[in-house]
Amino acid sequence: MKKLAHVGVDYHVETVTIAVYLADEKLFYDTKRMPNNDRIIKKYMKKLSELFQIKICYEASSSGYVFQRKMRALGHHCDVIAPSLVPKKAGDRRKNDFRDARKLAKNYADDELTIVHPPTEQQESVRALVRCRLSIKDAEKRAKQQINSLLLSQGYRWPKSNWTQQHFTWMASLEMPDSQLQLVLQEHLGHLEYLLSRVAYLDQQITKLAQTEPYAESVKKLKALRGIETLTAMILITEITDFRRFPNPRSLMAFLGLIPAEDSSDGNSTDVGLTKAGNQRCRKALIESVRHYIKKPYLSSAMRQKLSQADAHTVVIAKKCLHRLHKRYWALVMRGKIANKAIAAIAREFVGFIWAVMQPVPAASV
Repeated sequence: MKKLAHVGVDYHVETVTIAVYLADEKLFYDTKRMPNNDRIIKKYMKKLSELFQIKICYEASSSGYVFQRKMRALGHHCDVIAPSLVPKKAGDRRKNDFRDARKLAKNYADDELTIVHPPTEQQESVRALVRCRLSIKDAEKRAKQQINSLLLSQGYRWPKSNWTQQHFTWMASLEMPDSQLQLVLQEHLGHLEYLLSRVAYLDQQITKLAQTEPYAESVKKLKALRGIETLTAMILITEITDFRRFPNPRSLMAFLGLIPAEDSSDGNSTDVGLTKAGNQRCRKALIESVRHYIKKPYLSSAMRQKLSQADAHTVVIAKKCLHRLHKRYWALVMRGKIANKAIAAIAREFVGFIWAVMQPVPAASV
């Protein structure tokens, strides 16, 4: 039987550094740097696989999951590691490719690394589409801020609600003090108009995608919860990919960075807020969603329609969530909790309801 070898790969666009660690013998068999060339890497991994049973790992980076998919295609086990969770010694100031590859291989053998759940190529492409919409929406926000700053600097102020049709008509009719400023305003407005059209187009594409398999059923379940519409549902689905990989609600809360951080020693503790170590896009969407639970819990006609499209198991959870989060928010506020902290607290509980909704429906509920 072949010995097990753990292979740590420090991956770069031009080069890769590979360290091979034999855990049973507690020694490194080889550490080698080579060009990031598919033919060369394939040849080296084939040579290793003839001698050992190999398990490969590398840190997640901007290079994505391409290397992992290549290794899997060659028949090798390959894991992607969360770089922010790799153990680090506080006093270790030496860092280079060889040391990084060796550290990965040894920690991998000692089971001290956190493995990233890689999406499929189709899941990754849909996630990229949703992220594209979010980034363009951020650009739209910045464009609006730039226009506001320009107008205020010239003494122009719209007294009513911003970004309505009347507001746009007013801005288009403005005559700036000179031709250069007029040109700047026109360029900003043109850029904003373009961004608005792109956001609208991507919203249409995401809505169409949400009505197809494998997203349609999951979107219906999530939309049964108050505060979640199609975009938020697709953000959660594409970023989390598989809710079943979380054994309990708390593990999903931790993934989303919604559990309290801790700073305690010798019986003394300091309030340091949330960990915020998880997925920022999901966390932001959830914080916005739970603000709907501040209002009185009632079933609007739109909500009733959403519930009519969901299964009985989901409906029960959604109704329980509607009343529970409203009651919980106001209980925290009445006890003197700051509103933002109360929002974060019910967002954490909201994740628990989301986890329950996205689990397989019990046989008795079908």
